[in-house]
Amino acid sequence: MGAIHMGNSATMDRLDTQIARCIQISPRVPLRQVADVLGVAEQTVARRYRRLRRDGLIRVTLAYNPVALGATVWLVRVRCRPEAVDGIAEALARRRDVSWVSIHSAGWEVMFNLRSASDAESAELLTRILPSAAQVIDVSPASILHVFAGGSPTDWEGWRDVLTRDQAAAIRATIDTEPDERTRSATAPPFTTLTTEDRRLIETLSRDGRTPYTSVARTLGTTVGRVTRRVEALIADGAVYLDVDIAPGATGSSSTTVWLTAQPARLEAIGTTLAADPDVPFVAATSGRTNLTASVMSAGQAQLYEFVTGSLARIEGITGYELVPLTRRVKHAASLVSGDRLAPPGVPVRSRR
Repeated sequence: MGAIHMGNSATMDRLDTQIARCIQISPRVPLRQVADVLGVAEQTVARRYRRLRRDGLIRVTLAYNPVALGATVWLVRVRCRPEAVDGIAEALARRRDVSWVSIHSAGWEVMFNLRSASDAESAELLTRILPSAAQVIDVSPASILHVFAGGSPTDWEGWRDVLTRDQAAAIRATIDTEPDERTRSATAPPFTTLTTEDRRLIETLSRDGRTPYTSVARTLGTTVGRVTRRVEALIADGAVYLDVDIAPGATGSSSTTVWLTAQPARLEAIGTTLAADPDVPFVAATSGRTNLTASVMSAGQAQLYEFVTGSLARIEGITGYELVPLTRRVKHAASLVSGDRLAPPGVPVRSRR
């Protein structure tokens, strides 16, 4: 893999992508262990990682999982007038309960992920605020019923070849806590209730999921042991998860959303098959006019065509599909996007237009 060139003279070389892949596999892996696995000096890894984060190429965050708290997660499509699309997308991106905000269809549509802590909060946005906006043509929400891929930072496998199998295994061995797999499904019962202290903890780590627990404990006025145990317990319950935001320009590929209609008897098999594709980082069963959605990463239109006529065509039970190309990403899981970079926390998002 060669260097990835980005705007403003930033470049990710092979060592940068190896470090980023290590963080993607194990978001809180100690940098000394990354250095040991890669066979370079710890100071070099630390300096490279600081630059990657400072330049808005990669960021680790901590977020809560509404499914584990008994709330519904929505994928929402908003058709609107092109002259209003930037304003609507940027207003949505400023909400803490909204993630993965993007502009599609050459500027006629905004898609976003709504992860409110309660269904009442979701209903306020979906049934009152958005429909009352003059420039909004149509609002189409679909609830997530089951996630086949997308519950782990490594579901995007674009950097899968930069580490050897042994290197990847060594980094994977540093993961302390794995989430409960049942939280992939909306049928799972609520696992926990967040306390006021939990919410302060999540807020602190949402800005930088790699913040040392000593600093978190000092900020919250508690002990390191208490912070460590609570974070590990919340991750194990699936109530929170560590995510890794990667700048659009760092991936070297474009994203297309696919909305699929699948025969009910084949839904599970189709979702599982798509989730096994390294170019499909997100697959979920949904409510709505279609019953399955996926994100496909491709190097261009030719590769996307190959996916449709090859990988997709070979799957039995698909009765219809719609491709919706990404025009511009406005927000990732937690980070706002400025141009092809992740904006620093607290910096307002600005349109490139």
